[in-house]
Amino acid sequence: MTTLEVSPLVEMVRGYYTNIDAGNIPAALACFASTAIYRRPGYEALNGLAEIESFYESTRVVGPGRHQIEVVIESDQEVAVRGRFDGSFRDGAPLRVRFADFWRFSAGKVAERNSYFDAPVA
Repeated sequence: MTTLEVSPLVEMVRGYYTNIDAGNIPAALACFASTAIYRRPGYEALNGLAEIESFYESTRVVGPGRHQIEVVIESDQEVAVRGRFDGSFRDGAPLRVRFADFWRFSAGKVAERNSYFDAPVA
């Protein structure tokens, strides 16, 4: 792979951030398997796509903004991302936070995602 080529897994992760920043939750979550698990500080693990969708539709406190990806590291079936989010909470309060996301794939879909933040976001 040359430095200009992007793997399908990295492309999928980048697409998630593009779609979530555009407010397109269905498109953002299309990469998740129906049995995916999402772990995020301050919340119980979200088990299955239905729980993940519900979280994004009604529980997630993060509002509009932009994810800026600084580093992407990929192994066989995993992608790690480090970056920052600049935007606001749903209530309009400003939010600027650094994050790291660890994505694990199975059969071309997200099987597990783990998010970490440098400040409380729950």
